Amino acid sequence: MEYEAWKATWKAPLNPQQEAAVQAAQGPVLLLAVPGSGKTTVLIHRLGYLIFCLGVAPEQILTVTYTVAATRDMAARFARTFGETWANRLEFRTINGLSARIIQHYERVKGRQAFTLVTEEGRLAALVGELYRKATGEFATESTVRSLRTAITYCKNRQMTQEEIEAYQVEDIPFAKLYRQYHAELRRRRWMDYDDQMVYAAQILRQHGDILAYFQDKYRYLCVDEAQDTSRIQHTILKLLAGRRRNLFLVGDEDQSIYGFRAADPGALLRFEEEYPGGRVLFLEKNYRSTATIVAAADRFIRQNQHRRDKHMVAARGPGPAIQPIWVADRVQQYAQLAQWAQDCDRETAVLYRNNDSALPLLDLLDRQGTGCRCRQMEGTFFTHRVVRDVTDFIAFAAHPADGERFFRLYYKMGVGIPKAAAQWAVLQSRGEGNLMAILSHCPQLTQRSQVLCQALAEQFAQLLDDRGDEAIHRLRHHMGYGDFLSTRGSDPGKLAILEALGRYTPNPSSLVTRLGELRERIRQGDSDPNSPFLLSTIHGSKGLEYQRVILMDVADGVLPLADPPLGDHPDPAAVEAYEEERRLFYVAMTRAKEELFLFRFRRSDLGSTFARDLFPDKTRRLRQAVTPRPKGGGKPAPPPLPDLALFDAGAPVTHRAFGRGEVVSRQGDIATILFQEKGEKKVSLSVALRQGQLRRTQGTPSQ
Repeated sequence: MEYEAWKATWKAPLNPQQEAAVQAAQGPVLLLAVPGSGKTTVLIHRLGYLIFCLGVAPEQILTVTYTVAATRDMAARFARTFGETWANRLEFRTINGLSARIIQHYERVKGRQAFTLVTEEGRLAALVGELYRKATGEFATESTVRSLRTAITYCKNRQMTQEEIEAYQVEDIPFAKLYRQYHAELRRRRWMDYDDQMVYAAQILRQHGDILAYFQDKYRYLCVDEAQDTSRIQHTILKLLAGRRRNLFLVGDEDQSIYGFRAADPGALLRFEEEYPGGRVLFLEKNYRSTATIVAAADRFIRQNQHRRDKHMVAARGPGPAIQPIWVADRVQQYAQLAQWAQDCDRETAVLYRNNDSALPLLDLLDRQGTGCRCRQMEGTFFTHRVVRDVTDFIAFAAHPADGERFFRLYYKMGVGIPKAAAQWAVLQSRGEGNLMAILSHCPQLTQRSQVLCQALAEQFAQLLDDRGDEAIHRLRHHMGYGDFLSTRGSDPGKLAILEALGRYTPNPSSLVTRLGELRERIRQGDSDPNSPFLLSTIHGSKGLEYQRVILMDVADGVLPLADPPLGDHPDPAAVEAYEEERRLFYVAMTRAKEELFLFRFRRSDLGSTFARDLFPDKTRRLRQAVTPRPKGGGKPAPPPLPDLALFDAGAPVTHRAFGRGEVVSRQGDIATILFQEKGEKKVSLSVALRQGQLRRTQGTPSQ
């Protein structure tokens, strides 16, 4: 069938750049597609072009996508366009699905049994935890295990040499040794993980020419989606399969590569002509998703990256509302503003953030005020992170200053210079009673200065118990040496900032610890309102999606971007790549918005934002003050006084602005469980709901 007849038959809605890509059927082709440019439409129609215009058998075409969900979606879209019969003859696979097929064929042809693929992450996590305990003598937290598993995946996908693995750092963990032990233990058990599956598939293709020839003949045309997220080992497999025919069609965008921690290799798109001499590079540069206002700003922003192709995103749509900064004093005020937006939300609104930690104080506030939301891909590793574990230990030790077990976990984290021998002396002197820090102030093994500091710390611990939750975290960080300890270890203090925000509505440190347990359970249960127009998501989780309105939170140096800008005339290439990936992440976030884009900006000097200044430089101080009034005084604003909570004991009739009439079922401190007539049972923070005018006590009973 001729192309024009095919296009008329299938009513292909293609622009000139898309038509060129659809007809680029032979040889290596790289299609660089900006956000919202219809790349999936191009992929689907190119498959149709190969089948109906060039007569390629569907069985000879392999389409590789990034996730299982994407394979299903693409197969469904092809079926809707060209019919189920043709769709059923095509193969849509992830790279792991392809690797599994290569290994299975190897087993059949060679009569050998490959290692067993471990599909349960829990078994591999348990193995890593066991190896960590043997290497360090400590039990690994969920957060530490997650970090180690990510690092193992990174090394295998990057095809790192032994020397590179030896130099690879993961916190203060002896990673190279643990990596070797993990690999040896997998071999001993005849196991392989998903990363090994790709490594073994590549080895089979390299070492067995007959198997390589079989798959090269079977898959004469390769189409690869999301090529910017493909790792080195994945590119190796694809290049081997492309072989002498070289019919490889890569679709991606280096500007949208945001999975560096998973070893994604956007540089492969920049090296395409070197890897595939004579290959063609095509572009899709028209964005159909966002307003011209958003497209122009995002294009200007991403063009500041150096390691990218020279392409320019243009808008198919007309202009829309200006991108708006939301000026607030600090992150706590940001959460309060977002909570208000959530309550009044009348259209699809996505709040995007760099990592799940950012969402915790907002989720806490929404839960306290009884406002529902949708939440994508939350995880509970925050609650088992070393810093969070340390903070809960500090709080517990403040309440029980003779607790020798906790003391041994903390004594070297306070910046006093307590040697291990002195710590052991204090525990022996204490015999389970008294105040270990006060006892240390008389330890003969310590200098006079250290003795004085220990006495001061004993007083700090006593005062800690009377602090509000956020004040306790502030004290630990700035007055008890823990912040300095994290700095010397090169640890990210961001966990402390989240804890401080969570402590804002807790009257004391112990209630903060209790609240952490409640939030962890909420996240474990996955409590979410599927009908809410208010969505919370990481930027990574939003990739490939779009929303009417997008709000970017925590836009501050040290959070987003996390990496520091590279300095000097000849900056470290690794620092440049890290910072450019942060810029790509912000670009992906911007281009999720269809109509409206907002981002928070902070007046606190330590929460400045390089990225926000790139979008709209500060014009005048008066403009900032006009958006949101500056709080009076230099310190943190005092919270409004708590209401008389006795008015909201069990049986009290109430009316909530969002949930209507109800009755208090029970109350534990500030948290009331209320049964609403229409919305069912909700937990509500009385202080927050009353302070914001959301809740009031009514006369009579709910049924009246």
